[in-house]
Amino acid sequence: SQSPWTGNSQYNERRLTWKSTWDDILSGGPLRWKVDDPSAKEKALAVVEEHSAVHVGDADGKGKGEGKSLRILCPLAGDDPFVSIAWKRGHDVTAIDVVPDALRLLRDQIDDDGDRRLGRWTSEDKKAGSGGGGRIWRHRGGRATLYEGDALARRPELIDSFDAVYDKDSFGALDPASRPAFCERLAEFVRDGGTVYVEVKNKDGGKKSGGPPFHIEKEDLTTSFGPRFEYVAELGEVYSLEVPTMKQMGHVLRRLPRR
Repeated sequence: SQSPWTGNSQYNERRLTWKSTWDDILSGGPLRWKVDDPSAKEKALAVVEEHSAVHVGDADGKGKGEGKSLRILCPLAGDDPFVSIAWKRGHDVTAIDVVPDALRLLRDQIDDDGDRRLGRWTSEDKKAGSGGGGRIWRHRGGRATLYEGDALARRPELIDSFDAVYDKDSFGALDPASRPAFCERLAEFVRDGGTVYVEVKNKDGGKKSGGPPFHIEKEDLTTSFGPRFEYVAELGEVYSLEVPTMKQMGHVLRRLPRR
């Protein structure tokens, strides 16, 4: 029931690295991968909604799902404003991150809606043996769940639960050896026909430039996601970055029906 990282030196080292990185950001250090521009998040949500419309609509595939609430998973979310923007749009959001401060900032974003009475959270600690472990935060107003823990952990309660995934740089932050487990979790969690929207970095130095973030191309996605996903669309550069040697590229995949 645990991820291949949990309890071993690779996971612990990465957890401490991400925590120290967040501590530096919150202390005024470089923002690294962070993009807080609401327009970029609105654009990403529009992509998720567009490609999920048929899936959440009627079985005739005529796109009647437009405007319906989606259940969206945001793995390795950090404090990405996408989560609160999608929540305020009426969607059900679940975020997973190992850094407590990042999830605290997410809770603050969701609470910043003019009605502090809705900004109350419940929390529970879950043992690793029952699926992933870590603290789980749930919004009393509904539709927001935050997991503090390993994004690669098996979580039986999330199997076949999501209409869509929003992944900003999570895939590209993982070393190649860890990507199969990440994609395995998404294959478990996403419903048949569900949309996976992935943003990755395209770097001038290519794969030789190392990472994280790593240089990611379409072939890296199709190889790691494997036969359970269909590659749907290559969106090209989705917005400009302040780092001139990198481009932010968008890709869309779809979960194929389970056999």
